[in-house]
Amino acid sequence: MNAIKTLMGLFTLVLVGAELCAHTTAESNMVVRCALLRVAYGGSCQPHLDVPPPDYEPPNTWHGFLGGDTNGWTLAEKKAAFDWYLGTLATKDCRAGGIVECDVIDAAISRCEILSYTNSVPYLRALALNPMGVMRDEAINVAMRFSPVDDATTCFVETIITNISGYSSSERVGCYWEYTKKLRQDPCTNGVHASALSMFYRNRKVSGVGAVSLDRLFSEKITGYSQSSNRLDTAMHMFTASNMHPQFFVYFANVTNQLLSSGQPLMQLNIGEGE
Repeated sequence: MNAIKTLMGLFTLVLVGAELCAHTTAESNMVVRCALLRVAYGGSCQPHLDVPPPDYEPPNTWHGFLGGDTNGWTLAEKKAAFDWYLGTLATKDCRAGGIVECDVIDAAISRCEILSYTNSVPYLRALALNPMGVMRDEAINVAMRFSPVDDATTCFVETIITNISGYSSSERVGCYWEYTKKLRQDPCTNGVHASALSMFYRNRKVSGVGAVSLDRLFSEKITGYSQSSNRLDTAMHMFTASNMHPQFFVYFANVTNQLLSSGQPLMQLNIGEGE
């Protein structure tokens, strides 16, 4: 994991180095933090100043967020500084900065979403994988919305959903909701999609989080699953899940009753990786 983060950090430096060569790290940090504090608190660089300046422009565009060519900085250089800042979140102890740091990181994630900044996906994933990261559920949700169905995304999702001790249910659920939604909307006609389905299937009993989304996905995308013993076995297992909403158990009680009262023999599907 440390090697991956190191490589990502080097990649970030190479990517933005050409734009940042005229500015120091401290200057880059100041430019980005001022922009993010304005987003977080609606004022200038000082937190809790909620009166915007007279020339305030809503930070919903790159120009409104970072400003134009000012104080020796071009907009392109400011965008490169923002990339640099996002890259630092992979290894930073984000918790050390307290509530202000949380607000700043939250503002950064929200700008990525509002600006539809798809280039932020590697940075947001790296933040989500940082054990000392904050706002990881938001980072996961935005990263997943911008991520395609591919092997890299499948690997990222599996890393999150199988690490129950390292991620809360609210952090893991974003992976389930967003990725199953993409798979349900997609024709799922190639090996990449089959691999994603297989990943979810082999991890279907990891926890109750996301189980309803998986049941609906499998029923739609795996032929015969809706009337299979595989589905009954999974549904019965879900009654052992803890700390779940009562509606969760109602859902799987209905699934179980439907299968047991069908009057038809249940098919046993041979569902394996890649099938």
